Amino acid sequence: MISRPFMRLMSTKVPKQFKSIVYSTHSVEDVGSVLSVQNYTPKEDLSKAIVLRTLAFPINPSDINQLQGVYPSKPEKTLDYSTEQPSAIAGNEGVFEVVSVPKSESSLSEGDWVIPVHANQGTWSNYRVFSKASDLIKVNGLDLHSAATVSVNGCTAYQLVNNYIDWDPSKNEWLIQNAGTSGVSKIVTQIAKAKGVKTLSVIRDREGFESVARTLEEKYGATRVISESDNSDKAFGKEQMPKILGPNARVRLALNSVGGKSSACIARKLDQDALMLTYGGMSKQPVTLPTSLHIFKGLTSKGFWITENVKKNPSEKVANVRDFIKLYEEGKIISPKDEITTVEWDVNNTSDDELLQLIREAVSATGQKRMVRLKW
Repeated sequence: MISRPFMRLMSTKVPKQFKSIVYSTHSVEDVGSVLSVQNYTPKEDLSKAIVLRTLAFPINPSDINQLQGVYPSKPEKTLDYSTEQPSAIAGNEGVFEVVSVPKSESSLSEGDWVIPVHANQGTWSNYRVFSKASDLIKVNGLDLHSAATVSVNGCTAYQLVNNYIDWDPSKNEWLIQNAGTSGVSKIVTQIAKAKGVKTLSVIRDREGFESVARTLEEKYGATRVISESDNSDKAFGKEQMPKILGPNARVRLALNSVGGKSSACIARKLDQDALMLTYGGMSKQPVTLPTSLHIFKGLTSKGFWITENVKKNPSEKVANVRDFIKLYEEGKIISPKDEITTVEWDVNNTSDDELLQLIREAVSATGQKRMVRLKW
């Protein structure tokens, strides 16, 4: 078992004012322009509430889509933050430390690390308030990067692998996925490996392909990595795929987060009566599947959205996180810290203007995922 990186921080007094990054309007062209920093007095009676201070929050594509106004799930805008117009706190994901908890809430202690059960709670803030412990999940045992991102990437990967196929680890069973270098895909390969399920990850053609493929296989547990060129090559599929998969192989599940040609090509590699789950569309191209796969192979194609799944069954997310922590503690899932660029919000010394600039730069940045770590 690996050592536990979770550690309780020094206790802190609950402040009279909170600071949050809020928005009241939307913009597709300039997402950062709708953000502002707001200082306000919380409306809740803090002596009777669970008060959390933020340790870190990632900036996810869904957060940006909400700021653009194009995401299907949106937080309610209110006047609770002393704004002129109804506003919402940005962000859907983050990890927090409990700094104050009523005596009636025996399931939480000061110093516990927690994440919200539901989305749309607003996480880009120095402090947040919750009224019920049942709306929070303890994540003691994870490091900062894993805890801050388990709600979206971790739970998505866990459900994709575990919720749809009754795997038989004694047989040669596979899943195939595109966007093999994505955060979700890397966790999928690790969870699948822990279950005895083999993974075929497809990644885009690039310079240094062999090095990237080797990292995915050796560090993240992918069984085999192929390129999109290989994925779309009919000759490769006919001649090389049987050698890669081995005897009596069944490719039972395809995980699609790209769409377009890539999705059709991974679907073609599925076995009889298999399933394809679409949980993203990076190419912004529609999912178009051959008619023959439905008629002659009995293909089922479904969509997957973690936000809706949690809304329907929040207790499942609690169980997912507990299982994820166990896998992490057993060394079967590694921290995503190498895949994330961290920027720092010095809570005591960063001015509001500096904070707003920091957030705007993080929102507009390309490349690695951004995470804001609060320095207390």
